[in-house]
Formats: sequence, C-alpha cells, structure tokens
Amino acid sequence: MLVASFVGQKGGVGKSALARVLAVAAARRSKNVLIADFDLEQLSCVEWSAARLRLGQFPEVESRAFKSLKKLRKTVEGFDLVVVDTRGLADDLTDDVSKESDIVFLPTGTSMDDLRPTLALARKIARNTNPDKVVLILSKTGRSERQIEEARTLIENAGFALLEAVWPQRDGFQAEFDSGRAGSEVSNPYLRQSAEAVEKAMLNHLFRS
Repeated sequence: MLVASFVGQKGGVGKSALARVLAVAAARRSKNVLIADFDLEQLSCVEWSAARLRLGQFPEVESRAFKSLKKLRKTVEGFDLVVVDTRGLADDLTDDVSKESDIVFLPTGTSMDDLRPTLALARKIARNTNPDKVVLILSKTGRSERQIEEARTLIENAGFALLEAVWPQRDGFQAEFDSGRAGSEVSNPYLRQSAEAVEKAMLNHLFRS
C-alpha cells in the first residue's frame, strides 16, 4: 500500500483539491484508493466523496475522517493507495504523516508569502525523512508565466523536486468539485488538458517513488 500525503504550512494552497485529483486519477487506473481526511474542521474530501456518490460519479472514491495516524494504521487495509489530506498548518501530525508517506506533496502559490513558509516546511521534512520523497507543486497559479518561472527557479535552487505541471486557479475547477468530479473529469477542454498534465505528473512521481 502506497501513502501519498498533501501537507502545507497554511491553508488555501490547494491541498484538498490536489488530493482529490490524485485519488480520482489513480482510481480511474483501477487502483483501490482511500482519501484519509485529517482536516476535521473542514472535511472537504469527506463531503466531496459523499457528493460524488450521491451524484453517481464513477469510479467511486472513498474518503474517511481520521484524527490520528495511529487510527489510520489500525483500520486501513486492502487499499493500493491512501491519499492523506492534512490540516492547513504544520504540526506534529504533519511530521508523523511525512515520515510514514512514500511521497509528500507540498502545494504552493507563486508569491513569496506562499513560497517562504512552504520551503521552510520542505526543509524541515527533508531533515526528518528521506528528502527525495518531497515534491513541491505550483498550485492555484495565475496567468503570469514570469511569476511561474521565477517560482520554479527559486524552488529548484533550493534543491527540491518540483512537479512539471502547474495547477491553475480557475473557477471552473471549483464548480466541478461541487459536482463530485475532479481532475480530468471536467467538461471544459482547456481545464481537462491542464488537469491531465497534473495527474500524469503526480502519478509519475508516485509510482517511481
């Protein structure tokens, strides 16, 4: 069983969205997937999974709420992949989850307000576990190629792996999440192309980790 976690120093950077994208992408490739939702205040993934089931989206993607990694270890079996969505802050649970994960994705925006704390967290995780499993993702990006390239350069100079594709900030993605869909399930061709690129890049990192 592989474990892929999405962690962050702050909320609003796309952790839950990307967790759902990866889960759907893996499920569409016949993997038995569970999303472990550790954000007990938001429960975004649990509610999305319920909407997906209610609206008849296929394949089904199960999501359960957990308050501790110990509980997850005791109760989870029979899955090919567990996708962990953590809270919007870095705490002891973040350290614990990162150590237990096969890959740790850190979404970040392109602004220094996002990049500074994300790189600080990446360095902390790298000190406590295998740094090769840390992968940053440029997430909720705008249309400025200059800002994206500057962020890429900063991350690469810091010595961390970076997802090749970026997750853009588009209203259409949120509408699809509200309908229980995610990633390449979107109807808009441009958004689908962007989502497919992110899915492929995450899966490539995960299954070669």
